[in-house]
Amino acid sequence: MKKYLFLIGVVLTTLSFGTTSQAQGPVPCVGQLNEFFHEEVTKAMPPNAKPKVLKRLGSNPQFGRIRKHSAASAYAHLKSVKRRSRRKGAELDRLMRALGYTGVDDPEFSAANIEPVIVPAGSSGWMGSGSTKYFKAEFGKDFEGFKIMVKDGPCFVYIMKTCGNIFYVDPPACDEEYPCPDCINASSFKGKVNPFCNCTPCPECQNTVDQTLSFNANGSITSGDIVKGEKEVNLVASYGGESVCMGSINVPLSVTYEYTATGNASASETVKVDNQEGNAKTSVSLDVPVDLKLAVEQNQMDFGDNGAINLNVTEKRFKVLKKFYTACPSDMSSTSMDALMASEVMAEEMEAAAEDGNGLAGMKTQTITFAGKGEVSEVSSKAHTPNVTVIAHSTKTGKLINGESAERYLCLGTYPVSGKSELLYRLLGSSMVQQAVEVCDADGDEPAAKTVNAPIDMSADFTKQEMHVGQDDRVYIEITEKQYKKLAKRFSRCCSNGDTSCF
Repeated sequence: MKKYLFLIGVVLTTLSFGTTSQAQGPVPCVGQLNEFFHEEVTKAMPPNAKPKVLKRLGSNPQFGRIRKHSAASAYAHLKSVKRRSRRKGAELDRLMRALGYTGVDDPEFSAANIEPVIVPAGSSGWMGSGSTKYFKAEFGKDFEGFKIMVKDGPCFVYIMKTCGNIFYVDPPACDEEYPCPDCINASSFKGKVNPFCNCTPCPECQNTVDQTLSFNANGSITSGDIVKGEKEVNLVASYGGESVCMGSINVPLSVTYEYTATGNASASETVKVDNQEGNAKTSVSLDVPVDLKLAVEQNQMDFGDNGAINLNVTEKRFKVLKKFYTACPSDMSSTSMDALMASEVMAEEMEAAAEDGNGLAGMKTQTITFAGKGEVSEVSSKAHTPNVTVIAHSTKTGKLINGESAERYLCLGTYPVSGKSELLYRLLGSSMVQQAVEVCDADGDEPAAKTVNAPIDMSADFTKQEMHVGQDDRVYIEITEKQYKKLAKRFSRCCSNGDTSCF
């Protein structure tokens, strides 16, 4: 093959615009490339010469064979041309300047500007060669090559993989065959438009559609903790309508709780957006979480039946207890706890706000903020009936036999006791999202930013609220050695934890 030049090709694309009108001239890159290649070809061939049909490449390489059919390989090859030949490097830089770059070393030229392609048979244009001369050529078969895009615009050239030669095809003329759009309604036009023609852009917001932004926020949290307190109660043993008071004790109390809190909010805003391409969305969903925080701010616990642990014992047990304890006063009572009151919460709303419009009609960027806050203050109240084991403790004095412990215990029985707990909690929730939208403003009234209020609906469910008394629902009373000896005849000996594992 003699004296083949680079082949630069152009593709046609199909766009959608309005009704047609006359073309308005080619884009700048068309004139730049036409001037470069036509000038080169006229130096080597008569203007009316027929193109030479090429069925193989490589006999007269221009920039040399490119090893792999990849953008990275082609880019690396072009960068190496200067190192191999000063003359070829100068020729390549001259071509790159025609493409809008300062040369092959232009920092804005990279592998991203190169695309591996198959140049189809029948492509006709201007071919480069090893002698740097250009001639008319036509491909008689498909060849592997690469598109090198111009710096600005839709134009490109081919460099062939086999020989590194350039080939350029004139883009279609801006005439009635590929007319520009009238742009009355871009989405209605389905014909072909020449991308290499400077067609008048469609006016913004000529065709609009309502777009609804839907804000949806949801969140949930699950957690728990424990609160502790203390209550002074009387020990009262009863039988047959009689009672004896065995003294008062301070009983440690605790309430273990678990909860699940949820929050959700929703709001929407409708704006007008440009739809000249016919593909604008009529709805956009903005799904975000709700940030929830729950804190138990106060707690109260009550324990005892009228301030007492009532030991309903048998007649024999009651008789022995009466020997050591006196009858309870008739006016014995206990102060009950005051109920907790949730504070009144004023619903806090994010104030819907918007700036004034700038008075300029057309398309503009509008930032829409969806925001919401919520607060709940409530009391979780629960009645309890823990089963409490009452254990009497005595310390033996004097000599102990081998293996005997001085600490001795009697289990006085297990009894259900009334209790109540109240937890005053505060639940806070918040959620926010911002969305920038290109809106169509017909009258110049639309602000650059607006806030849409999205109140948060919240609730909390205390799935667990359990009261525990003393040490694992055991309470202790101190007795003397004498009491121990007498009571041991009617009550069972036990270990400190209430069972018999220590015996």
